[in-house]
Amino acid sequence: VNASTTKDVAPDQAQITINIETSDKLLQKASDDNKIIADKVYSSLKAILNIEKGDYIKTSNYSANPIYVYSKENKRVFDKYVVSNNVIVKTKNTEIVAKLVDTAIASGATNVNNLQFLVADYDAACSDILAQLTKRTYSQATSIANSINSKITGIKSISSTCNPENNQRPYYSMMAKSSSDSTSVTPIESGKIKIYATIDASFYVK
Repeated sequence: VNASTTKDVAPDQAQITINIETSDKLLQKASDDNKIIADKVYSSLKAILNIEKGDYIKTSNYSANPIYVYSKENKRVFDKYVVSNNVIVKTKNTEIVAKLVDTAIASGATNVNNLQFLVADYDAACSDILAQLTKRTYSQATSIANSINSKITGIKSISSTCNPENNQRPYYSMMAKSSSDSTSVTPIESGKIKIYATIDASFYVK
């Protein structure tokens, strides 16, 4: 007997990747500009996050690379240096996600992407679903056995799967808002995360 079901679970965490990118002919200038913006982004986001409850912000990647272009003579020519600082922000308060996005952009972030809503304890949610499915498969097996004047005498095997949907929700934005948009709030809804579960069970009958 096999059974499957889905369950909608409200996310209780959110994770966002924020990028700060600067460029200049001089590497030192590009790096200094990046640091100024990054410091502003860090401080403005930390003012919103609840660090004591597990929220955090960290640098996930930092790179400084020369960029080359091709001239009319098809020669490879140095153009500029690009410095990129990728920052990961994680919070246990999904209600402040829009504010985090708007604040990062207003502080000079180049773009915001890889927005993910997460459930902290998937195992607990899966345990509840699988327990219900196991009872359902046993009930179905019992009904089938009774219909042929037999009865369940034991369990031969049970296998299960439980997986959340792919809940990554990309979000991209321009570098900054115009002053006329300073009071607007980016509409972001966490929605629900769907968890898929299946049980395959074999029973002994006589």
